[in-house]
Amino acid sequence: RREFMLMEARLLDERREGIAEGKEIGLAEGEAIGLVKGEAEHKLKVAKLMLAKGCYSLQEITELSGLSLADVEKLKEEA
Repeated sequence: RREFMLMEARLLDERREGIAEGKEIGLAEGEAIGLVKGEAEHKLKVAKLMLAKGCYSLQEITELSGLSLADVEKLKEEA
């Protein structure tokens, strides 16, 4: 009976550790995704502002925003 209770306690501890580890991994992945999305949004914002100014070439916009030429051309068409 005592051995069974000890085994149950160990299994419960391992389960809790697994859940905590899963949460940590999930948070780290969520942060990484958030950073990538934020960076992409910033690039789009910069390119849109530059296009709105109308005094930058597409090449300058690609260099300064970090977007591809195709992405900048698409933004220009949408504007």
